[in-house]
Amino acid sequence: GGVSLESLAEVKAVVMDKTGTITKGNFDVQKVLTQDGWSEEAVLSMAAACESSSTHPIAVSIVTAAKNKNLSIEKPSEIEEISGKGIRAIQNGRQLLCGNVKLMQAFDVDLSSYQKEGSGSEVLLAVDKNYAGCIIVSDTLKEEAPKAIARIKGQNLKTVMLTGDALESAEEIAALAGVEEVHARLLPEDKLSELQKIREKDGSVMFVGDGINDAPVLTRADIGIAMGSMGSDAAIEAADVVLMDDDVRKIASLVKIARKTLSIVHQNIVFALGVKAIVLILGAFGIANMWEAVFADVGVSVIAILNSMRTLHIAKK
Repeated sequence: GGVSLESLAEVKAVVMDKTGTITKGNFDVQKVLTQDGWSEEAVLSMAAACESSSTHPIAVSIVTAAKNKNLSIEKPSEIEEISGKGIRAIQNGRQLLCGNVKLMQAFDVDLSSYQKEGSGSEVLLAVDKNYAGCIIVSDTLKEEAPKAIARIKGQNLKTVMLTGDALESAEEIAALAGVEEVHARLLPEDKLSELQKIREKDGSVMFVGDGINDAPVLTRADIGIAMGSMGSDAAIEAADVVLMDDDVRKIASLVKIARKTLSIVHQNIVFALGVKAIVLILGAFGIANMWEAVFADVGVSVIAILNSMRTLHIAKK
């Protein structure tokens, strides 16, 4: 619609979620680290049990890895999802905590033996508030992402990435894609506050995301863009624009089309009002005849329509 086109044309910064937008969202378990005598199989099996009811890409990758190793995944008797932190579950009378560092800190788990190894997203596991191990999961960059970011920068737009992942893995992905600014370890509500800060500093903001946690940010952004094929229904419903093929290279094209369209609209307004004003003045002095009046009415409308048809050629480029 017209409101979305105007908002797109005025955007100063493009803020993107990492998973599913800059990266493919296809996570793979890279390493399983253990502690206090727990085996890799036990840690992976318990983590998979916690994540068995989740549709998050990281959760799916852990469950898939456990199944590929033919591990037993015993469904917990109780599962509680803690937004932005992870899962608390009860299995065979034991309390399992599966999530990020913030989840462990919230339940006073001793992480003195925990040590970060390598890049990627970390999923920590604790059994009865005792740290048991960590699963490192990594995502892969979309092949078109660096070119898409370069095109966005070519439109004189600032690029920012927001993610709930660890800072190290976020910075690694940002460096490969060419994103200028990174904010990591963010909860859904943190993304909203960061978006507001970016708006205050840089001006009108576009947000691009695909997850259910991105829906509030998509709504609050000046223009929200959702990924159509892999995006959640909530994100698609909240967005102003939906990319049905998830091609991030089209973000720069959208801004280009919007800016050119708005420019053509301004041309038509100035031309139409200018010609009518001139003919009115000439008519007041008895200089303009009927044919000039016809041109000021019908002729100007036809020229404005022909000028507007130039937007069709912009969309094809």
